[in-house]
Amino acid sequence: MQIPTEPIGSIPRPPYLLDAMNGAASGELQAATDRALRETIDLFEATGSPVISDGEQSKPSFATYPVHGCVNIEPGGVIIPFADGHTRQLPRLTAGLFAMPLMLRAM
Repeated sequence: MQIPTEPIGSIPRPPYLLDAMNGAASGELQAATDRALRETIDLFEATGSPVISDGEQSKPSFATYPVHGCVNIEPGGVIIPFADGHTRQLPRLTAGLFAMPLMLRAM
């Protein structure tokens, strides 16, 4: 019996990208991100998958990338526990409101 599936969500990041994201390879984050994106896409293509994803390699976190870089947030928000034991902590809004992206305002 076959079960149709689609690759949705994050693909584990390679160690070199994690090192670059953590500052171990200072100044090489863009190159590491580009490499991880290319490798992820190549692997998906090699499987013959009808859905090709970037695996969210360039996003800081699946849960926080929409607000990454905002000046009115800081650490200390709600902690989300996952079944495998790891957690993600959401940022905390410190001032003002979120602005709707321009592309959504036009809709």
